[in-house]
Amino acid sequence: MESDACQALTSLIRWESSLDGLIDAANRCDRHKGPSVRLDRDAVREVLQRSISGELDILKLPRWAGAIHILDRVEIDEVDVEMLTQFLFEVSSPELFEPITVDVCQRWISRMEHA
Repeated sequence: MESDACQALTSLIRWESSLDGLIDAANRCDRHKGPSVRLDRDAVREVLQRSISGELDILKLPRWAGAIHILDRVEIDEVDVEMLTQFLFEVSSPELFEPITVDVCQRWISRMEHA
């Protein structure tokens, strides 16, 4: 079960298939003890680039970010924790910040590349 849990969490971080199924599987796995997985800026940049290209639905980014943000078994390296936590919060709350657009995605990619 633990390797399946890690795979479900990793699959969500990488947004490898249908978002609904990924979120359900990750939430089920998050309820059980087991190893954590890392969210890093490379994974976030990849999802943002795939959203910009149209491979992923940019309008679903808030749901993706919100799902990751609440998972207990997703960790962020200390060097990136402030930036990626802010990213997850802002992107998951477009009603508080700004609607998710290609420009928003490009700004976050740039910020991650230059941090």
